[in-house]
Amino acid sequence: MVQSLKKRIRLRYTITMAIYFTADLHLHHSNILRYCHRYPFFKNIEDMDKGLIANWNSVVSNADKVYHLGDFCFTKDIYDYSTMMHKVSGQVTFLRGNHDKGLQQANYYICRKIEGMKIFMRHWPPWDHPLMHRHSFKIPDDIDLILCGHVHHKWKYRVHKSNGRKIPVINIGTDVWEYKPVSSDMIMEEVERMVKLKHG
Repeated sequence: MVQSLKKRIRLRYTITMAIYFTADLHLHHSNILRYCHRYPFFKNIEDMDKGLIANWNSVVSNADKVYHLGDFCFTKDIYDYSTMMHKVSGQVTFLRGNHDKGLQQANYYICRKIEGMKIFMRHWPPWDHPLMHRHSFKIPDDIDLILCGHVHHKWKYRVHKSNGRKIPVINIGTDVWEYKPVSSDMIMEEVERMVKLKHG
């Protein structure tokens, strides 16, 4: 009876949990409003911070898994950084970007198998030169998909050529996803669309 109950709880958790990706919130970063044309979507920095957090929490539940790929909050105040981290829903893995002064211990990259695909995630696109970003890491040859941030609104999809292979690269930065985290289902749909375009 106990084992049966535990199995039902695990099954329910598996069904209800979703996986999301996002990057480049740049909370507290007033200049980002101008750099990334976030005005008039957000009137000022306070409006942006509240709006981005509200958008995040509107799609992510506490049961969901979230990967944030760098540049979460623009502050050197560790307490303030931690406070902002606790305002967003979900079980969040924070990767470090070039503006994350409050994430000294965070990893710069991560590799996970999701939806049957081996996905490499980091803040910078794969072709950024290691000398420019000394924490760059050589991407394994067997990767199926690369997710990154850093480029904001400049582009959404690219292709990375490695050892004769063409690997899809998707920018999951908040600026190109309506200022909300994007689900793994949506990412897989985009990958399928990219493959069809390549072979179409």
